[in-house]
Amino acid sequence: MKPRFIQINCCESGNVDLRQAQAVLKYKPDAILFEYPNDQKTLGYSVNQFEPKKKPLHNIRKLQKSLRRASKNDGWVSSDIQVFENIISVWKQGHQILLYNVDAPFDLVSEWNQVWKNMYPSALRNWLWWVRIFLRELYMTQNIRHVLKNPQLGTRPTILVFLQSFHWKHVQFLLSNPSKKQIWNYYFGSFPNFRQSNAYTTIARENKLFAQHWKKLSPFANKNKTK
Repeated sequence: MKPRFIQINCCESGNVDLRQAQAVLKYKPDAILFEYPNDQKTLGYSVNQFEPKKKPLHNIRKLQKSLRRASKNDGWVSSDIQVFENIISVWKQGHQILLYNVDAPFDLVSEWNQVWKNMYPSALRNWLWWVRIFLRELYMTQNIRHVLKNPQLGTRPTILVFLQSFHWKHVQFLLSNPSKKQIWNYYFGSFPNFRQSNAYTTIARENKLFAQHWKKLSPFANKNKTK
């Protein structure tokens, strides 16, 4: 399979950003990858198994209703409401679009306090912030690889990537099958005091949830010992 990936950003601000919604109509993709937690079935994965004109839309409408509530505090969330309207429009034309949540599990995505309390630019110099980003992007990479195994996509699918640009840049790096050394240097090379040899115990002292996900998914987990 040689997918055609098209990444479209969305500004997470107080305003509506219609670039992703417009991309749905412009490209009529075979699949869309959303930056939504993979263990939340907010998109209703059951829609993927139905023909385009026979999609059950109740899950999509339920999600749109939830997005309208969330948009009262974060205006950019309204952007996704139009994304789904346009997806429905393309379905009604008879074109199949498969929908996938590819972010990490909800508990990791929603873990904000420690790593976000001192946000940009200080977060970029915070090794724990990078641990969270690394773990999320490991999940994204794993989930995208799973998506690409779906025979429904054919040999040359067009896939819209609705991940933030920096996530997609990192995920593309991970999809290129870099070595462990390359991965460590890419994410943690700027933190000489955060060492691969005792990474797990260092993370566990700061955040138990991150440590659980590190042990489960990180390629460096087998080099760390628990206490």
